[in-house]
Amino acid sequence: MTGRLLKIAPPLLLLVALLTLPAAGLSSNLMRLFFITFVFMITGIAWNLVGGFAGQVSFGFAVFYGLGGYGTAILINAGANPFLSLLAGSATAAAASFLVGLPTFRLRGPYFVIATIGVTEAVRVFMSNMGFTGGASGYRINEYGKFRQVEHYYTALVAVAAAMLVSMLISNSRFGLALRAIKQDQDAAADVGVNPYTFKLWAHAIAAALTGLAGGIYARYAIFLDPGDVFAFQKGISILLISVIGGIGTVWGPVLGGVVVGIVEEQLVVKFPNIHLLLYGTLLILIILFEPDGIVGLLRKMKNLFRRSRDNSGSGGADKVLWGRSRLEGREL
Repeated sequence: MTGRLLKIAPPLLLLVALLTLPAAGLSSNLMRLFFITFVFMITGIAWNLVGGFAGQVSFGFAVFYGLGGYGTAILINAGANPFLSLLAGSATAAAASFLVGLPTFRLRGPYFVIATIGVTEAVRVFMSNMGFTGGASGYRINEYGKFRQVEHYYTALVAVAAAMLVSMLISNSRFGLALRAIKQDQDAAADVGVNPYTFKLWAHAIAAALTGLAGGIYARYAIFLDPGDVFAFQKGISILLISVIGGIGTVWGPVLGGVVVGIVEEQLVVKFPNIHLLLYGTLLILIILFEPDGIVGLLRKMKNLFRRSRDNSGSGGADKVLWGRSRLEGREL
């Protein structure tokens, strides 16, 4: 009982601290940075359900981010309640996940990765030429009422808490164990009664719903949507990088990665608008080569070093690649 309380206490204290920040006089610029970071956290947690737990590396989550944003924006302009519009945008992304997943999950390894890239580009081109989305000129949201930044802050924070709860529940459930079995060996998982195709489709739908929710939250805040931005290949890379930086297949990895990417992306895009994709690629290569388990892996190494220095005992590591097995796999952190 005490151990469970010790695990629950830190995230609850963190949530309380974040809830009280606006009342403590948080500046408008810092509130915007927190908001962007929350949005990245949601997308990272969502991607991790498929890429981290099930081992299906997808570059196509920008599709669900953009669809969630456009679904929310169109409904708000039609006069619907903003929060109901967010849920509808999330449902739209979840429905689209089946259209994407039904053909692509029949592929494996690099073929699946290439297929997700192709889907992203196809959707971007399609949405850039549709009149109801504003085409390449973009789409503006006309929401009545005063813009309240604190409302957007709390909306994103509640969504992060909900996404974390979903991730924790899946991680500790039979569903999560089935996803990890698929990641370890899909054929072996099928032999013991796990249907890889079905489990991947449902994990994909849940992840798409969360990503679509993040897209809708961002769209309502930004007021304007550009299909070349929300459906961009770069957006898919950013979402993938969140889990890679934080720690693939862990619960807290995407949260830590979201903090890094949320802050770094702001600086990269502003200071290096022409080479930020090159910098992203370099960062990804360095992480895979030197710390494939991300920030969570680094924290565990530091913990083990401290433990070894205290009792002269420790354990060795193991190699891992992005779509391979992780020594952190199955652990709650």
